[in-house]
Amino acid sequence: MNTLVLDGTIVKREEARYTPSGLQVFEGVLRHEGEVREAGGIRKLEFECMVVAFGETAARLQSLELPARVVLKGYISPRSRRTQRLLVYITDFN
Repeated sequence: MNTLVLDGTIVKREEARYTPSGLQVFEGVLRHEGEVREAGGIRKLEFECMVVAFGETAARLQSLELPARVVLKGYISPRSRRTQRLLVYITDFN
C-alpha cells in the first residue's frame, strides 16, 4: 500500500497550469519539521519535498495564502515513467 499523511508548511508554489484536458495542476514545495522515534532515540527531521495535486485539490491549494500550514494525504510516485525522481501526490488536505 502506498499511502502517506504528512504535515508541514507549503512554502512555495508555481503558477497555476492546466493539463491538455483542462485539469488544474498545483506544484509546490512542502517543508516538514518534526521528530520520530528510531532505534530507541529521537531523530529530528527537517526537509523539503516537491508536491503536486490535480483538479479540485489543486484549485484549493492554489488559493491558499503562503506560507500555509497543512496536513496532506496522498501517495509517493515517480514524476514520470522516464525518471525515478519521487514526488508527493496530494489527494486531499486540511
